[in-house]
Amino acid sequence: MDLARFDTLIFDFGGVILDINPDLSRKKFAEMLGVENAKQLECQQVPQTYERGEINRNEFVQKINQIAKTSYSAKEILTAWNAMLLHYQPQRIEWIKQLRKTHKLLMLSNTNDAHFEFFHTKLQAEYGVTFYDLFDHVYLSNEMHLLKPSLEIFQTVIDEQKLNPQRTLFIEDTKENAEAAQKVGLQTLLIPRNSNFFEFFD
Repeated sequence: MDLARFDTLIFDFGGVILDINPDLSRKKFAEMLGVENAKQLECQQVPQTYERGEINRNEFVQKINQIAKTSYSAKEILTAWNAMLLHYQPQRIEWIKQLRKTHKLLMLSNTNDAHFEFFHTKLQAEYGVTFYDLFDHVYLSNEMHLLKPSLEIFQTVIDEQKLNPQRTLFIEDTKENAEAAQKVGLQTLLIPRNSNFFEFFD
């Protein structure tokens, strides 16, 4: 991918900047709540509702306990929820720092306040920077009340930032999100989850 073709780079977060494994959280919830109750969280789209910002952290915890008929503390549930969040790779952070010197950088993530608090704190502790140091603007699904792969979330970013989609590259690890971005005209780089995005640059 020739970056000279682009003025703006939009980064997904999980699986692109931070290594993730959602199966670890699914396993934790299955152990805590029982397999069938854990499946109900997915069937009732509780995580998606949280990531759209339709419920807050306390309501997320309450909803899980309600479905499973349990009484776990917020700390116990959020520890299981955060289990999917793994490691930063130093080279990725360094590349982002360098890219900001030549490109407008945006982040667009499906996330929630518990995850953001966890991985933002981790970034500060390990690298001494915040996302607001690394990116010109950070777009979070729970604040936008929109989730990828909706076309609206991509169009909102394009409109607010006054982007030329042909000069904008979206870097993502999920095929359906990349395909949605293409539908609104964005150029895309689909990478395998947890791989190093910079290895795909010319």
